Amino acid sequence: MKVLIADDDPTSRLLLESLLKKWGYEVTVARDGTEAWQILCRTDHPLLVILDWMMPGIEGPEIVGRLRQSEGSSPHYVIIITSNDNEDAIVHALNAGADDFVAKPFNPSELQARLAVGFRVNQLHMALVDKMQKLQQATDTISRLARTDELTDLHNRRSFNENFTLAVSTAQRYNLPLSLISIDLDHFKRVNDTYGHRAGDQVLQLCASLLLEMVRGNDIVARWGGEEFIILLSHTDLSAAVSLAERLRIVFEQSPVTACPYSFTASFGVAQFKQELETEEDLIRRVDDALYRAKNQGRNCVVMAE
Repeated sequence: MKVLIADDDPTSRLLLESLLKKWGYEVTVARDGTEAWQILCRTDHPLLVILDWMMPGIEGPEIVGRLRQSEGSSPHYVIIITSNDNEDAIVHALNAGADDFVAKPFNPSELQARLAVGFRVNQLHMALVDKMQKLQQATDTISRLARTDELTDLHNRRSFNENFTLAVSTAQRYNLPLSLISIDLDHFKRVNDTYGHRAGDQVLQLCASLLLEMVRGNDIVARWGGEEFIILLSHTDLSAAVSLAERLRIVFEQSPVTACPYSFTASFGVAQFKQELETEEDLIRRVDDALYRAKNQGRNCVVMAE
């Protein structure tokens, strides 16, 4: 483990350096407080620190105070070492933030034992940080899975509804346009029945990939259920939403499917939110009605909500 020694007394510094190297530590040496602080400001600096109290530049307790104010998830273990062994000095060092105090002249065995304590404390803290990071990663993964469709990696219905509520609220507050596009793959059952569910899954994944390529980064694309998708378009009026739906229809129609000799198409319903005239449920119902009319009109077409 890396250890920083900061001592302006050459004899004491050399003794400490010799002992610590003998005990297996990787030693960095500073000849005064200013140099010690410069080393501690580096990215990969030692976390186990031995500071002399009285040094030119910056004294030991001040360095400790600076460390405690600036350190993040990797705190330092600091031992103050000095010839001043009165109780007030010990209290002052500990109040400044030091973890331990050793009086000069020190007993090498005692110093070795105190360094071992610091080493264990740092190792335990690093292990704790690692476990907390893994826990946070696991929490993030669980949260993502709870909001993501497993097959397509799109937003799931729950995630869509949360974003939809927020988008509608924003649209109402600032009088902004908001539109929905509802999409249903035509004759999708034929793919599953003829070529198997694996082929059907590949078609759904291809559709999801095409949708993500065609929309903006802040648009919400969700798998609504089965072979049906929905797109939430903030800051988008009906005309722009219809234009996007038509582009998507053409891209779907022209995209080959390697899983089966089947050129799939989709039907599209489009609706714009009517400010202060309808609820979220009303908008969903209107875009669904438009989608059903697209199905009844022969599929592979875009229909605007009434």
